[in-house]
Amino acid sequence: MAKVQDCPICDAKIPKSERYPRYVCDNCYLRATDEAGRSLSFSNVSLSGGFTAIYSDTHEERNSHECYIDGVRCRADEARFGGIVIEPYDEEN
Repeated sequence: MAKVQDCPICDAKIPKSERYPRYVCDNCYLRATDEAGRSLSFSNVSLSGGFTAIYSDTHEERNSHECYIDGVRCRADEARFGGIVIEPYDEEN
């Protein structure tokens, strides 16, 4: 049986990741917003990587990795081998 972990936002069962033990599930990822509630999307800049955050409604770039999912402060960033990963900030951050 495949190993699973819980999404830190909604507790959904997701594939276990040793590198990203607190990554959010796809459903939570899609609910990411800025602090004012504006929907965000994230992507790599090119095939070789990089990170960009975009406002979903205007396609305007946002110069921040910070986002919120259901009121939980998170950080979106480039994943090690491409793609984007979102994880909640630690309690003390």
